Amino acid sequence: MTQQTGRRRLTAAGLALVVTLVALLAGTGCVASRQEPGQATAAVADALAEAGSAGETARIAVSLLDEGRVTGPVADTALLDQLRVLDDAESALTTLVPPDAATAARRSTGLDAVGDVSDAVVAARSWVAVRSGGDLAGADGVPSSSDDLLVELATALDATDAALAEAGGP
Repeated sequence: MTQQTGRRRLTAAGLALVVTLVALLAGTGCVASRQEPGQATAAVADALAEAGSAGETARIAVSLLDEGRVTGPVADTALLDQLRVLDDAESALTTLVPPDAATAARRSTGLDAVGDVSDAVVAARSWVAVRSGGDLAGADGVPSSSDDLLVELATALDATDAALAEAGGP
């Protein structure tokens, strides 16, 4: 057997393997993963609980900085960590394939609530930057005081709590 014949057999075998895999995947009806309604609702509740925790942690960081109990960089690091938690919560919701209309509505409400908390934490980071000497003059979304920021966070947390209650969470 020549080297070229061996390559043809190897290529033919590889092609046959690819065709077989494609056929198997097509035969199994490769569709998005599906969860049962209870599982999907629990996933929404878990994401909202994480978002609520992140918002509460942000509130604590802002309060501690306002009281002079932590430095700006410490508060900013805490807020940045909470943005990562919120990113994970949003990812959990955006990748969820709802099994029914009720779960789809819960997911939509959850996404709005997580977005509200994310916006408030982003505003908190801007406030921390100004408080630490940053020049954000004229920037949109920078709260003028810690009180304004805490109200914004509380409003976002209320929305998260309401969405969590709707999803059957604690």
